[in-house]
Amino acid sequence: MQIFAGRRNALQYEIGNPLTASKMTRYELGAALYAPLRVVLFEDEQGKGVFEYDKPSSFFGQYGDERVTEVGRYLDTTLEAALREAAEQGANAEYGVSGRET
Repeated sequence: MQIFAGRRNALQYEIGNPLTASKMTRYELGAALYAPLRVVLFEDEQGKGVFEYDKPSSFFGQYGDERVTEVGRYLDTTLEAALREAAEQGANAEYGVSGRET
């Protein structure tokens, strides 16, 4: 990725499970806008790898349907745990995990 001050590495991933998505879209079809989830892995100014994503509950909570919101909260926990595990397994690299409320 070319940035004003120079070049840094970045990758975007789409992560999802159709079965999990169906647990939301059966109640709120609009939830399909946010599934699969997007995660960005980028290199910060110090050369450290950072995972960044929007918390799923912030997207899915907007529908006001507790069944959909519950899946969003489950995804918050599951996604953070998976990214932390990936960061810990990074060979000789430092990674951070940052979930954002939207």
